[in-house]
Amino acid sequence: MKHVLCFGDSNTYGLKPEWIQGSFGRHDENTRWPGKMRNLLGDDYRVIEEGQCGRTTVFEDPTFPMKSGINYLRPCIESHTPLDLIIIMLGTNDTKGMFNASAAEIAAGLGRLIQTAKDPAVYMGGPVPKVLVAVPVPLGEVATTLPDGITTMEMVEKSRALAARYEATAQMHGCEFIDLGKVAETAPFEGVHITAEGHAKIAEAMAAKVREILE
Repeated sequence: MKHVLCFGDSNTYGLKPEWIQGSFGRHDENTRWPGKMRNLLGDDYRVIEEGQCGRTTVFEDPTFPMKSGINYLRPCIESHTPLDLIIIMLGTNDTKGMFNASAAEIAAGLGRLIQTAKDPAVYMGGPVPKVLVAVPVPLGEVATTLPDGITTMEMVEKSRALAARYEATAQMHGCEFIDLGKVAETAPFEGVHITAEGHAKIAEAMAAKVREILE
């Protein structure tokens, strides 16, 4: 059996964009992309979901503690080893104004995650898994109108700039790469999170990529 770890933020967790309409909650396990991908891959795969709302690559959020991915990735890997593939899908939260980080700096944070994921010491002599860098779906401009007042046009523009930076970072570290901005869009009425239909599109693209890498 092949083991795949999905390490991401609220769009891996499956937060519903319908929160803006008063319907708070999470897509069920057969709707959000990691679970749907598992169903597509079949019984020869175990897909481990590690999505956390608000998670960043390396930044500490002063308003929500314990959101830095770099602080959790190693213990997460150690909990789930052995692994064949680690999918990293982070960066959207890093665009927040409080972090004042450019797309290049966010990609550098991704690089630190990759270094941890590929560090042989983490696996105590066991095999080191492959790493798939997944560029998050960019923010939609409608997100700048949300009542929480968090998303700005600068964030939207940074989210669009991540693809080129992430592809270069993936190449530099010898990782696989997929740009989910070419696969799906955020909800047209909310602009941050992904609808059930979007999760289905991502699951299909991810399942095909995983098969390409591991089979």
